[in-house]
Amino acid sequence: MSTPIPDDKREEVLGLARSGLSRNEVSRRTGVSTASVSRIAAAAGVTFDRATTAVAVEARVIDLKAARLNLAGGLLDDIAEARVRLHQVSEPREFFDLARSVAVLTNAHVRIAGLDNGDPEAEAAKSMLGDLFTALKTQATQYDSSDDDTPVAPVLEPSHDGGEHP
Repeated sequence: MSTPIPDDKREEVLGLARSGLSRNEVSRRTGVSTASVSRIAAAAGVTFDRATTAVAVEARVIDLKAARLNLAGGLLDDIAEARVRLHQVSEPREFFDLARSVAVLTNAHVRIAGLDNGDPEAEAAKSMLGDLFTALKTQATQYDSSDDDTPVAPVLEPSHDGGEHP
């Protein structure tokens, strides 16, 4: 015979179930088996209504999108900070390491931003960040292949949108 579930754990299960979470999510959050979650909910007259669960899932999707946007914004801040530091270094190795850091951060940002496709502003930002990432990779390759330890300045060429791209 298994150990009885304490009253405080039962209340936690009921609270989560009443908030609209699915039986599986209540089980994951509380560590109580799905069968026990079902029995506790049924005894209290709480059902796992799919419409309520769908609303909770939709709210969770919105929360996750907001968290991704927040993370993407933080990565942009990190990229900007690394770029400032990039232009302040005098040692070639440090320049190279920072250039790679900017490239990695940019790639992470592009991947996170890509999770929420369909937003025209996100598409423009991804395009710009993709161009930046390509330029940094080119810069790193030129640095690796140069004979001395002097950083190579990128060559900017006009683009079709009126800006300049490496």
